[in-house]
Amino acid sequence: MVQGIENLSHIDGRVVARRAHPTLADYDVLRVAVDSAAPVEGKANLLGDHVGQEIDVAVRRSLIPQAGTATRLRCRAKRTPDGAMCEGNPAPEDFSLR
Repeated sequence: MVQGIENLSHIDGRVVARRAHPTLADYDVLRVAVDSAAPVEGKANLLGDHVGQEIDVAVRRSLIPQAGTATRLRCRAKRTPDGAMCEGNPAPEDFSLR
């Protein structure tokens, strides 16, 4: 059995597109131009090499009702086998749209 690396990164970037997640009913996929990806203490920063790139990030839909293009997303996200995913129930200080 292959075990994933426990990882979590603080990411910040600009939303460039939004679509429904193809397999998770309560999630959308935001295409994010990543401006920063900082490590979370004690976790591997597997998203750090995506700074300056656009990546797809799965986000629970109820957290992003007003997210559109040019919105800025800040969250703690992990890399999964299916791509990046923001925490589903983040602390208020760890998630924002602006």
